[in-house]
Amino acid sequence: MTAERIDGALEGRELATSAHSRDRAMHGGDRAVHRSDRAVLAWGRWYTRDLPDDLAADRLAELESDVFEERTAAGDAAGVGRSIVGRAIRGVPADLAWRVARLRGVSLTAPKGTFPLALPALAHVATAMLLAWGVLIVVRVGAGMLDGSWAGAWDLVAAGVVGLGLALIGSALTIVPEARWLGALWLAVASYVLLRFGMYTLIATSTTLSAFYSSALVEAILINRVLSAAGVLFFVSMAAWWLPSAKALWAARPERPHRSPIIDPEGTIA
Repeated sequence: MTAERIDGALEGRELATSAHSRDRAMHGGDRAVHRSDRAVLAWGRWYTRDLPDDLAADRLAELESDVFEERTAAGDAAGVGRSIVGRAIRGVPADLAWRVARLRGVSLTAPKGTFPLALPALAHVATAMLLAWGVLIVVRVGAGMLDGSWAGAWDLVAAGVVGLGLALIGSALTIVPEARWLGALWLAVASYVLLRFGMYTLIATSTTLSAFYSSALVEAILINRVLSAAGVLFFVSMAAWWLPSAKALWAARPERPHRSPIIDPEGTIA
């Protein structure tokens, strides 16, 4: 590549960078002004995330139109952003009621054999309870280690930390619609670790639970195993419920056409 071509490329890059900087300077204020609009639309995308595409698109279009009309009517009046956000906050109960009604309509037309409507909502409640259980275990173990009263095995400490980590990863994955089935599988493993070994961890930190375990050994073991199995089966069932949203993972991808390199007259590859 000749020196003239290098200089021309550098000059073009500088011009593009300068134009991009001017564009950011011109539109930065608009982005700051409409930050409230983006927050309201983000809320709309969140509570329509599980709905069919046509229902979600219609709801978001209605919300965008409502926000646009309010901002247009207000013009440059101060506080219009706060007014838009305030209306959105006051409308949260109505938005959630609308979501439940649409989910109910979808469930009524779903094929036979699918899970009832309450299970997806119950999965989020179960996830929150599992996280709270994991935090309780880690906090109790940490407090016992700090004051020197911890007398349990170190593998129970590791089980609590690992189980809570798995639960955090699984709960984060369930936020992403395409990865919810995978998050449910992570939560299934986390529920086994936290429920199976978490009980023994709390027994080592509580005299009341230790006395119950000693006086009713068979019942305590039975309760532990039933809860562990129930947690695993529940989250595996939710993975099966959410799995259709990930069917694109197995979809055939179009092959990329082979493109031969282009050689310019000077012998360089474009």
